[in-house]
Amino acid sequence: MPFAWMLNVVWIALAVVVLVIFLSRLLKTRLPFGLIGSLALTFLVSQGLLFWLNSDTLPALNNAQRNVWLAVTFLLGLSTILRAIKWTLLELLVNRRSVKIPPFLLDITEWFIMLVVILLTIRLVFGVELTGLLVTSTVASAIIGLALQDTLGNLISGISLQIEAPFSVDDWVEIDGIEGIIVRQNWRTLTLLTREDHRVMLTNSTVAESKIINYSRPTNRQIQTVYLTLSETYSPNLVKNVLVDAVNGLDDVTLHPRLRSHVVSMQDGCVTYGLSYWLDDYSDKIVTRDKVLTRAWFSLHRAGIHIPDPTGNFKLNMVPENAQQQVHQHQQERLFEAMRSLEWLEALNESQLRQLANRTAVSTYTGGEQLVKQGDPGDSLFIIKSGSVSVYVRAEDGRSVYANQLNAGDFFGEMSLLTGEARAASIRANEETEVIIIDKEAFSNVLAQDPTILDRFLAALERRQQGISQSLQQDSAMRRREMENGRDAFIQRIRRYLRVP
Repeated sequence: MPFAWMLNVVWIALAVVVLVIFLSRLLKTRLPFGLIGSLALTFLVSQGLLFWLNSDTLPALNNAQRNVWLAVTFLLGLSTILRAIKWTLLELLVNRRSVKIPPFLLDITEWFIMLVVILLTIRLVFGVELTGLLVTSTVASAIIGLALQDTLGNLISGISLQIEAPFSVDDWVEIDGIEGIIVRQNWRTLTLLTREDHRVMLTNSTVAESKIINYSRPTNRQIQTVYLTLSETYSPNLVKNVLVDAVNGLDDVTLHPRLRSHVVSMQDGCVTYGLSYWLDDYSDKIVTRDKVLTRAWFSLHRAGIHIPDPTGNFKLNMVPENAQQQVHQHQQERLFEAMRSLEWLEALNESQLRQLANRTAVSTYTGGEQLVKQGDPGDSLFIIKSGSVSVYVRAEDGRSVYANQLNAGDFFGEMSLLTGEARAASIRANEETEVIIIDKEAFSNVLAQDPTILDRFLAALERRQQGISQSLQQDSAMRRREMENGRDAFIQRIRRYLRVP
């Protein structure tokens, strides 16, 4: 009977491994070389034993020696079969169908089956009573148990974690204060890959005793909140509206419908605001938070809302009484110099240009931020002081189509300034971009003093527009109006809108 067992197990192992190789070729996966090596060892031992048993020149084996080699061959064949089954389960269920089966659980099952078979082999093949063996090994078992107490604790903890399944491989978790993605779990440890690409190994017993936060369940979509502390001098409604508008301009970030921007606390003359948004992929947490905070900073500064010193310390500096006025004058002088360098503003003399510069505003936008949106109302012209923007127009099917790029010295929004027409295109910053904004009121005040400026200004604009691409010239609202109604009618319309005689 043992001889028949040996032959059956070896041939079954051979058939199973051949089937696994066929599956690996069919599924176009890597060949299981470890399994092939195990089969080769099994086949080598079995054929060697057969040769020995059938040889007349080699010394004959007694029954005990024969049974030992038969048992070794049988166990090698069984181990190969179990490894083949494990490979098939991992490949077909885990890798192909994303079934969550931890490899170490299959390892434990394999070890358990092998242990049971070894005990049965000792009992059936060698005729050894296991009861006596267990009784005589009590002291040894106690010593081994004490020595392996931590290891057994990790093993049991790992099994309990698999039964409860609070996480699985590829989940983003926070365990014992460490945040990372689970890359491996075996019978003793859990391995996390942090955002800094550090591999952190935690024992299963430590994981079982720690607080576990799973950011990938029940879904990958999580709510994230950033906090900003500002002075109480600013209206909460103003701050909340500015923060909401800042995030609404991000294409890949969606505000939480109920939380959005909200007041968290008020103390020591400061108000803390929370800005809550959805995070679809937790691996993008840092990148998305950077986008939100960057947009918030630019929007707050454009609204004149400044973030206070977080330390709360007073800074004493010896400054003159008119320091603020000097700073303002310096900024206005720089603005004047920037506007004087623009050729299409040559219609204005120095006095008129200074007056216009004193009434204009300067705003800064970060990359990807939208300055104007096609179809929105407007009454201002934008001059690019530094940086660059992209122009997008809405196609008939509703798609946003790239039309042109504008750089430092270029302008846009002239039709909204002159006629109050809705924005003809959407403008988005390519990088950090600083723009000079001239609105209707500032321009009207200059024209009221010298109405002839308008003719010279339009002539300069026409010369400037010759540098615009042919596609944009064809779409230019100014040129369409000129062709339809004539230049004189167009100028009269501008005068009526700006209330210039």
